[in-house]
Amino acid sequence: MSLNGIWELKKIALRNLARHKVKTVLTSAAIMISVAVYIFMSSWLGGMAVESRRNIVNYDMSAAKLQTKLYFERKDELPSYENFKNWERYRDALNREGFNAAPRFVFNGTLFSNSGSAPMRFNAVDPAAEKSVLHYASYVDFGRYPQNGMFELAIGTTAAEKLRVGIPTRPRRLELEELIRQAAQSDTPNEEFIRSLYETANMSGGLFNVAAETHIAGNERMALKRNVSRGDLDRLWELIAATDRNNVRINAVIDIKAVPETIRPTLWEGELMTSLREEDKELVEAAYTYEEFIGVYLLTEEDEARKDQILSAMIRAGFRGAVRHVNQLVDAVVVGVINSPDPVPNGNIGYIPIDVLQDESGMMLEGAVTELLIRRKDAPYTELPGADESSKAIAAALERGLGEPLPDYLAVFFWMDYMKDYLGYEALQTTAPQVLAALLLFISFLGISNTILLAVLERTKEIGMMRALGMTDRQMITAYMLEAGFLGFIGSVLGMILGCIVNYPMVEYGLNISAMADSLGNSGVGFRVTAIMRSVWNIPVIFGSGITATVLASFMAYFPTRRAVKMPITDSLRFE
Repeated sequence: MSLNGIWELKKIALRNLARHKVKTVLTSAAIMISVAVYIFMSSWLGGMAVESRRNIVNYDMSAAKLQTKLYFERKDELPSYENFKNWERYRDALNREGFNAAPRFVFNGTLFSNSGSAPMRFNAVDPAAEKSVLHYASYVDFGRYPQNGMFELAIGTTAAEKLRVGIPTRPRRLELEELIRQAAQSDTPNEEFIRSLYETANMSGGLFNVAAETHIAGNERMALKRNVSRGDLDRLWELIAATDRNNVRINAVIDIKAVPETIRPTLWEGELMTSLREEDKELVEAAYTYEEFIGVYLLTEEDEARKDQILSAMIRAGFRGAVRHVNQLVDAVVVGVINSPDPVPNGNIGYIPIDVLQDESGMMLEGAVTELLIRRKDAPYTELPGADESSKAIAAALERGLGEPLPDYLAVFFWMDYMKDYLGYEALQTTAPQVLAALLLFISFLGISNTILLAVLERTKEIGMMRALGMTDRQMITAYMLEAGFLGFIGSVLGMILGCIVNYPMVEYGLNISAMADSLGNSGVGFRVTAIMRSVWNIPVIFGSGITATVLASFMAYFPTRRAVKMPITDSLRFE
């Protein structure tokens, strides 16, 4: 078919669109809405995914971690016995190569307050170094961040609410009155000051409340006013800190690796020998002798290097006898409550200075850390780590700074290595709504097919006339496909414009979901976001959806038109 012929068919298609204005407008509107919804959903979900990843890097993980390989293999268990010392040389080497590094010792435990207890993950940190790689310390809602040399804790808002530590944000009236009694110490101005910061909470439910609570007369739910100044919050914190409300106790277990001096036969045969690698069995068997008199396997190996090899073999095998557990109690005081854009630091997390945990009064760390958090010094806050912060790039920089290869038991792990489970969940979260939006788009194309079918039926006699005048079946099909294509093009262009208009405020300003996050206990909304939902400009999706909609609209006209041209010309002319 020549270009001139296609041009003439194009005129016929446009004329048909102009003749049936109502159908043209309605069908184009359906396509416009479908394309706009798809563009908005894709851009919004893409923005949530990007914001979540930024939050993971900026508030929880940093770009990469230096850890032992065995720690990474068992990272879900937080095996604190898999630690390393002399971390300062690695920090200094990274610093020379343009990276910041922050030491951490991570351990599990239980935090007790005067009002309850909660399971916690504790991060022992160097406060100054921590602030060089992560930004959550800037989001201390109440109080301040811990300082070196002090048994001080900063905890997440969720833990603070559970333990009734710090400034209560939604207390019952009787709880608030008890707090006033303790903090004000019968000082009337202080009593009035504290009461002035609270108001009766809205208990009606709604968009940002998960469920309305039962009203209890005389013990209503109160809420801290949202417009309270920072100065008033600091004053309230000082009054509360003067009581014992913020005094807490950490109950943790210290895991110590050591080659066991004795092993019972049941453990030797039933656990150790069955879990060791074949190449390690001979090493372990040569180090122990069975003593019939006491009925145990006794360690006879004295060489320290061989003992280290035996210990590594047992740890690899997951032998529980190679790790001793020692209970430890540490008294501390909560000096700050964290409410960051990432829900993880806001949860059951505690941050304590690492220097106070070195001896028997702490966790007996003796200079050990479980990880070094790493970030490039000039890394943009708004961008995700690139190739220059990959595990390979950091490992190479580390070896350059050291002037020697990294020890075999250590490795650098990129943040995505740690977050594979979350990234899989994130892909599910973003795919499901996009599938629904695509389904909406497909339904609109079924409407186009129906519109074309009705148009063909209405114009059956006209089609017969045009075929009688010499128009071929191919030309008829092309004309109607062009007509449908123009419908798709008009709707797509309008949909792209509408989608961009709707998306613009979400890109520039976002949507504040902090109230919703508070009602959900700062657990996020399926993504690692608790403050601002933002969208992004997904250019491939914007133009791709428009092109796809146009092509699909044209294709949907093929089958009804093909069916119509199969009717004999004489029958078409007699069709009523």
